Amino acid sequence: MPKIYVKKAFTLNRGGEQQHFPVGPHTVGADVAEHWYAKAHIGEPEPPSEAEAAAEELLADLEQREKALTAREKAADARDADLAKREEAVAAREKAAEQAAVEAAAAAKSAPPAKK
Repeated sequence: MPKIYVKKAFTLNRGGEQQHFPVGPHTVGADVAEHWYAKAHIGEPEPPSEAEAAAEELLADLEQREKALTAREKAADARDADLAKREEAVAAREKAAEQAAVEAAAAAKSAPPAKK
């Protein structure tokens, strides 16, 4: 089956049947490829222009930067989780130290005074 490149979209009417061909490459039967109306709308694909090439480069760069940003966000989330865990540990130690101080003060009050 021949491959054609449609440069301008068209609709081919054959035997009461309509076939729509948008711009781009298509694989068609030999009868369609040789049809005079189809030949008027097909040709070689245009080479990419400098602007298209630059746009593709920019899109590739954007994808790369997006991946790097995603990796940084994941690393920041991991650091935030680690920091939260450390803050919880510090708060638990402070609470334990305060509790120990309260218990020591209570023990000091209940202890009999030392003789001099």
